[in-house]
Amino acid sequence: MEQTADKNAYQLEPDNTDLGHIPGEFGLPIVGKTLSIVKDFYGTIDQHYKKFGPISRIGFGGTRGLLVVGPEYYKQIYIDTEKNFSSRMGYNNSLAHFYGGSLLLQDGDEHRFQRRIMQTAFKTPAMKGYLKVMSPLIKSTTDQWGGINNFHFFPEVKSLLLDVACRTFIGIEGQGPVAEKVNKAFLDVGDGLMGLIKREIPGTKFARGKAGERYLSDFFDSLIPDRRTAEGNDMLTYFCQEPDADGNLFSNDEVRRHISFLLFAAHDTTTSALSHVLYEIGKSPQWQQRLRDEILSLDKDDIEYDDLDKLPLVDQAVKEALRMHPSVMMMQRRTIRETDIGGYRVPANTVLMIAPMYSHMMPEWWDEPETFDPDRFGDERKEHKRHSFNYMGFGGGGHKCIGMHFALMQTKVFLFHFLKSYRFKFTENFNPALQSIPLPKPADDLPLILERL
Repeated sequence: MEQTADKNAYQLEPDNTDLGHIPGEFGLPIVGKTLSIVKDFYGTIDQHYKKFGPISRIGFGGTRGLLVVGPEYYKQIYIDTEKNFSSRMGYNNSLAHFYGGSLLLQDGDEHRFQRRIMQTAFKTPAMKGYLKVMSPLIKSTTDQWGGINNFHFFPEVKSLLLDVACRTFIGIEGQGPVAEKVNKAFLDVGDGLMGLIKREIPGTKFARGKAGERYLSDFFDSLIPDRRTAEGNDMLTYFCQEPDADGNLFSNDEVRRHISFLLFAAHDTTTSALSHVLYEIGKSPQWQQRLRDEILSLDKDDIEYDDLDKLPLVDQAVKEALRMHPSVMMMQRRTIRETDIGGYRVPANTVLMIAPMYSHMMPEWWDEPETFDPDRFGDERKEHKRHSFNYMGFGGGGHKCIGMHFALMQTKVFLFHFLKSYRFKFTENFNPALQSIPLPKPADDLPLILERL
């Protein structure tokens, strides 16, 4: 017990901000460079990188630490052969306020042990079951979109994907008063994560977020007992019935923490990804048609699991959209002990801020990186293979997104039905501005003109 406590002592230490020996600037008191990053994420990171280099001091979201830029440093941090970097403590000032104990916020043996709870839920038999649920739902919902006046893609796909998530993740209907309460709670938690005041003061975003967290906790607790023995093909049921290495079921608390975070992470990130795919192929009609032609070449009314690998161009387009517009703009880690990064001595307990979007746009690693060009991911070019960490659409290392294949399947199923049914273009009042934080998306919610095929 004492040995375990010593091993985890770093979790009790405050963040180190004594970084005067490293170039950079923290920015304004408390907020740091948050306002600048929210207004122009890429531009702020670009300016900081060009002025101070790949390792530099920065302040963001109430945290002071180091901005780290470049795939070689990301490899060092994510492969972490010397166990120097903590994911748990990297998010201690942000996600931990609402999702403490979830898979992303665990380290070492605990992370590997807990990750096992999710393995069955992402194996092929389970994935085939999810596809059978999501495909008809996506088809029936998108079929109705052609009759919507003043159609805006983002809110419509967000509502659709919440419905899909409710059914595939927790086995409930995604429409109606219960789903509305679940959605509101998630929205409140998302807003709470962005609140600079991390105290439960009435009327603040943080307080509303904590209220949402408690609602979701009670809601999942009410579902778990029946799912322990019920038949079902949703993720919550898999989690409730998955035994550990000794044959014991995972606790209610463990199940609740994992399903809550997974639903939060998967819903928002896939909504963001699909919005950016349509944003890019709306600007590139030739790519819109190439993807449609590939889908039509299947010559099928519905898509099956074995068809997913027959859509390489769709796969490349999704990855290219994630290269240009990652659904997670800033990832974080914290040093467990003193280490060296880029020739600088980095003390223990220093927060590291990682911006994959910037490395995704570095001309050292990508040809014409500002151009939407899915062919760069094709077998002839493989630009994403020029370095093992120049592409991080789903993170990397031991914490790489466990739901990556689910997310790619869902995007392909959606694009299969949507592009078979519609040709689309932007409205005259289309605004190309993009929002980076809290959720990357087109700032105007992507108004579209749909032409039914």
